[in-house]
Amino acid sequence: MASGEDSKQTSGSQQSLEQIEAAIQAAENEAAAEKQYYSEILPRTSPISIPSRAEIIPQEKKGYDQVKYQWKSGDYNYTSRWHTRTPGAPPEQGDSWVVERHRPGIGSGPNARPATREIMVGKNKWIPKSTWDAAIRARKKGTATKEQKELLDHGHWKA
Repeated sequence: MASGEDSKQTSGSQQSLEQIEAAIQAAENEAAAEKQYYSEILPRTSPISIPSRAEIIPQEKKGYDQVKYQWKSGDYNYTSRWHTRTPGAPPEQGDSWVVERHRPGIGSGPNARPATREIMVGKNKWIPKSTWDAAIRARKKGTATKEQKELLDHGHWKA
């Protein structure tokens, strides 16, 4: 009786059990290395300390990659977001971090306060997210002022 290859009954592209196991092991090793990179290595480059308890959210966006780290500290919810250069950003921007904090509002009572959303643009220097968003819109339109460009430069921390 002829072998499968000689009889043309099987194709040469079939994988052996050993090849399949090796592919599975390689995929598991790659996933473990990626997890270590996201949980231990990349956070060290953040401009703000990321606690080990932070939720890690890797994302593929349109034209760039992003990893968000989210946690709560005191009255604030923090997001330190690493991303590759975004479409339309200046060529020198490269991979960078943007740090945001949000303090939920309290609607009524003696401690009532509005919600705040801020972007870090310097060591312990925060600006309203609305100011940040206006600077982004102006840059996209090509109408950004010198001050707006500086805010965006200072709020994008090199990785």
